[in-house]
Amino acid sequence: MKINESKKTEHNYILLFIGLGFYIFVLFAFLFFKTNSFQSLNLIPFYTITDYLSNGGIISIINVLGNIVLFIPLGIYLILFNHNKRIFINTLWSVIISVAVEILQYSFKVGATDIDDIILNGLGGFIGIVIYKIKCKIFKDKVENAIGIISIVAGITFLILCSCFSSGVFGIKIRIL
Repeated sequence: MKINESKKTEHNYILLFIGLGFYIFVLFAFLFFKTNSFQSLNLIPFYTITDYLSNGGIISIINVLGNIVLFIPLGIYLILFNHNKRIFINTLWSVIISVAVEILQYSFKVGATDIDDIILNGLGGFIGIVIYKIKCKIFKDKVENAIGIISIVAGITFLILCSCFSSGVFGIKIRIL
């Protein structure tokens, strides 16, 4: 019986690492593999968010929500693989990683370096951590298996949607990469 449980745990970790690898690939693709090279800097908190939301437009909303959604899996993986399960510590790690990403984007001239991105990414990480805590309450011991399967399915769905949007299948053509 212990051998069977050991194999299940091993399979769960394999699923989790496949999901994590898939997430890191998608994250890097969105953040660093852009066709246009530019560099800008905003250090005024909530300036870009306010501008985007007040001027409206679907692209602005996608940008704000995209920054949040893109970092939700990071929050889940951080708390999952971290022995310290406190929300504050894992949210702090999410913010630190976001700061590192913004510094790298600025250094390699692959986008706008914006304090608002750090705020939104940190919020996304926090939401991911809360989702993990809720899943732990619902699934109890099966949370790792559920997260592994969900992350793979969500990652594949995400890539398909990105391909559809970038090719204009839904009548909307958005430049993603």
